[in-house]
Amino acid sequence: MSGTNNRKFYTYDSFIFCPVGHKNVSGLDECASCNMPLINFRKELSTLISNLESINGEKHNKIINFGLGTFGSQILLSLKNDFGSEQLFNYLMIDYEGSNVDSLIPDNDDSLEHNSYSVANDYDSKTNIWSNFENNFSQFDQLEDKIRRIGLNNNIDEQTAILTGSMGETLVSGMTPPLLKKIKQINPKTSRLVLTSLPATSDTDQVHFNAFCGVSRFIRNQKTSGDMLVVLQGDALEKMIGIDRSGKKLGSDFLIPRMVNLLTNNSSAINSLSKIAKSLKVLAFAPVYVYGRSYEIYDNLKNILDDAAYFPLSPFQYESVILNVIIVRAPENVLNVVSKKRIEADCNLWNRKRFPSLKESLVYVLPVKDTSDRLDVLLLLGGAKLQNIIQSVQPGYERFKEYIRERDLWDEFQINEDDLKKFENTITSYDKNLAKLLKPN
Repeated sequence: MSGTNNRKFYTYDSFIFCPVGHKNVSGLDECASCNMPLINFRKELSTLISNLESINGEKHNKIINFGLGTFGSQILLSLKNDFGSEQLFNYLMIDYEGSNVDSLIPDNDDSLEHNSYSVANDYDSKTNIWSNFENNFSQFDQLEDKIRRIGLNNNIDEQTAILTGSMGETLVSGMTPPLLKKIKQINPKTSRLVLTSLPATSDTDQVHFNAFCGVSRFIRNQKTSGDMLVVLQGDALEKMIGIDRSGKKLGSDFLIPRMVNLLTNNSSAINSLSKIAKSLKVLAFAPVYVYGRSYEIYDNLKNILDDAAYFPLSPFQYESVILNVIIVRAPENVLNVVSKKRIEADCNLWNRKRFPSLKESLVYVLPVKDTSDRLDVLLLLGGAKLQNIIQSVQPGYERFKEYIRERDLWDEFQINEDDLKKFENTITSYDKNLAKLLKPN
């Protein structure tokens, strides 16, 4: 007997299985039979393969990038869009559900979905300041699984975690210290660097309060860990300008991702700096960054460094810098004329002349295939006084503290005046310890 076969054939992608093994059609989040979470085996297999490649890839597994909140996630998205996955392999963006960043992720981009974590909107609507978030956030078990999936592994030596975010954001200020602790638990050998921006002076007092407390809590919690805090001033970011080869002006939205890219390509620099910072107990760094400076126009590297130091992204005093790292991205075209050793020697000579209290310095020259003569230079200056770094947010912090006191909102904000006093004392004691290091032997 002949006839048409009307049976419907489903592809592998048509079904998703729950942990028990019930078969469900695609598009559901929970099993229709037992309500357990569904497993997309193809996606899970892709994740496992990606992780194995990360562990086996010497270049990829050393740096883990975290983009926290709106600012941090946008920086990582820019990195991925401008440099591709080759330059941003192991990373995780963390922000609220439905955030601006969340809306930029295409529905069909599984890689971005794998590398993002959405915090429930309840935390956004119910939290006013960092303390509300820190005391109520309960998703660290799920977040830990995500962190392990992007490549953080205690079997890998000298991994580096770079956390980027704006400390004025409630999520960033509330999450940064416990996230650093979680990273350390997963891989105790990890070096951790926080790159944070402070709010502009025009931002609200509440945002300034978050930033002040975030910086102080980082210093207070990380005294013996070797973690590093690199602070970008909000007002300095607004004025940040670079010039490309066509003469076009470039703002911080273009320049900061390139600055992060320099760090991402230098895990050895961060690891070495972390060890020195831990021994000296110097945790706060003022960054200086210049993009696309012509070696021919400036004549030598020392002139480029002097020019860069006029436009720091956080205030510093030459006499208080105790350690630093200088990273120079130099085209092969320049290195064919001026050797790598000559550039390193110029950096060291400049260091000796400019920083009388300098105890340790690291210099890294990164050759790049480029026919131009334009150099990028990043300096991280350790020894900047915290009081100077947080000066721009302190007035807003004081006003918001007075607002809490006048209205007796301590319980509502889940904080007390003794906590704030400890944060203020942390700033003072850190600067006093720096002063001791500056005393002649």
